[in-house]
Amino acid sequence: ALFKECDEDHDHDGHGDDDVALSEVAKLDTLVTVVDCAQFFHNLGMQESSTAAPAGAGDDTATTAASVKLTAPRLLMDQVEYSNVILLNKTDLVSESQLEKVREHVVALNSKAKIISCRESSVDVADVVNTGRFNADDFDLDNFSKMFESQEKPKGCCKASIARGESPCCLRARTVDSGISKVLLPQKKAAKTRHNQNYEITSLVYKARRPFNTAKFHEDFITPYFVMLEDDDDDDHEEEEEEACEIGDANGDEEMKTNDDDDNEAMQQKQLEEKMKLLQEEGTKKMMVRGEHFGTLLRMKGYLWQASAHDLVGYVSVAGNMARLESPGPWNCLDAKAYTGTPVERARLRNEWMGEYGDRRQELVFIGRGMKHEEIQKVLDGCLLSDDEMALGVDGWKAVFGDIMLQDH
Repeated sequence: ALFKECDEDHDHDGHGDDDVALSEVAKLDTLVTVVDCAQFFHNLGMQESSTAAPAGAGDDTATTAASVKLTAPRLLMDQVEYSNVILLNKTDLVSESQLEKVREHVVALNSKAKIISCRESSVDVADVVNTGRFNADDFDLDNFSKMFESQEKPKGCCKASIARGESPCCLRARTVDSGISKVLLPQKKAAKTRHNQNYEITSLVYKARRPFNTAKFHEDFITPYFVMLEDDDDDDHEEEEEEACEIGDANGDEEMKTNDDDDNEAMQQKQLEEKMKLLQEEGTKKMMVRGEHFGTLLRMKGYLWQASAHDLVGYVSVAGNMARLESPGPWNCLDAKAYTGTPVERARLRNEWMGEYGDRRQELVFIGRGMKHEEIQKVLDGCLLSDDEMALGVDGWKAVFGDIMLQDH
């Protein structure tokens, strides 16, 4: 977005005539991510026996983990997923089998990227500069699902189905329809790919066109299997209050303040280490439960439609044991341009519309190894509104489940 002209629906008159868009003076050519092979699985919070102590990783992993932000797993996943070139660095600190396992996980997260193994980040500059690989559309989650659905070239039987106005028959063959949701499984030929053949890493997509009961979604899916990352707003406020008190004590002894600062920093570091330790213990327990029920889940992300937030897109992101839930804003069906915009704008915003609820939907992408799609679908289906609850309608949902937009009223 930084390298595109602003197309947001707001007043641009505030921008001066002399303002220069970044896209006018620079272009984003290549996104490069450097992966520390020795710490890759530790950073994901995946304590697998085969990767728990990679060669050269050192014995201070607990101290190292405590100094890392709780969002590190998600950040690592995002960096890998959106990269054009990925450098598997520090290959001299891992064995061949460990390096191959890192490679397979990286390929599963991003099959389009160019992957280069290296030491001390030493690579040919031509591999990372002026490659022309960057594409802004790669950041759109919708494109992944569409790519997943169109992996197969239409066969003769599929062409006949398409001609009748039906979905391709091969696509239907790998779609599990429960009546209230659909799970799109990977095509059979995916099992012949190198990374799938070695580690059974696959992808699947869960889709539904009815909202989740928010409480059930958290109680039956998020809480039992993941550690939810919360915003640090409260901590920030506490730090600001502490700083205000320190500044307000203008007559205090400067040396005493310095000592107090050191003590506070040490205390905060200790609290962070304790928090990380508790989260790691909680995450390890939930990983075992998750593995037993769902298989090994490497990554999950996607759109949520929640009854208690009917007008807001829910976005869930899971990396390792950590889950975060946020909202990028309203659904496209609430965008004025979907009704009054140009034909191109209307077509783009209405692309996922279906029935009276527009583009509101569940669309969750799972990446993992040996995933039990039946159990995943069963648990998520149990979080969807029942037929009786669907019959209540939007006003009924707001009355029964509440609405985040009405909390202050």
